[in-house]
Amino acid sequence: MSSDQPRKLRRLARRIFALPLIALAVIWALLELTLWRWLTALGRLMARVPVFAALERLVERLSPGWVIAIFVIPFVPLIPILKLSELWLLAHGHYVSAVALIVGTKVVGAAFSTRVFAIARPKMLQVAWFAKLYHAVTWLLELGHSTLEGIAAWRVARDWVHRAKQRLTSGGKGMIRRVWDAAQRWVRRKTP
Repeated sequence: MSSDQPRKLRRLARRIFALPLIALAVIWALLELTLWRWLTALGRLMARVPVFAALERLVERLSPGWVIAIFVIPFVPLIPILKLSELWLLAHGHYVSAVALIVGTKVVGAAFSTRVFAIARPKMLQVAWFAKLYHAVTWLLELGHSTLEGIAAWRVARDWVHRAKQRLTSGGKGMIRRVWDAAQRWVRRKTP
């Protein structure tokens, strides 16, 4: 093998892996841009439910260290219970229920976490290690976004998603707007 071949192999590997990595980065960024907003909105809607409102008030009263623990402690016992429930449903042929449980817990958990994070971020940033971690992750996200902005495929995908969102939500008559309004009406009827 000549000394030039390893360099050629590295360049070839970069070319082969660059497109899938760029595609993954674009998909991740699009999900982050859309899902984070939707989960934040769902979290605000969940705040009207008494149980979640009480949890929010509890988070506001806790010390910074305990607020960070709130993100970990409640999920530790719930994860095995939910996984066992999912397995039981799958084992007994309740596939739709199992998928609904999996998706529902992910959505509700993520929406609640985004809501609590928005409320508790100032307190959590008072904890030194969390503040360092938060700033490192924020810096990496900003670096990723600025890198993506330099890629034409990203700009095309972002513009396409923006146009699709406009069509879905245009003039209050879009499908997402109708579903969202129906969900809000349902929650208002169910909350005292």
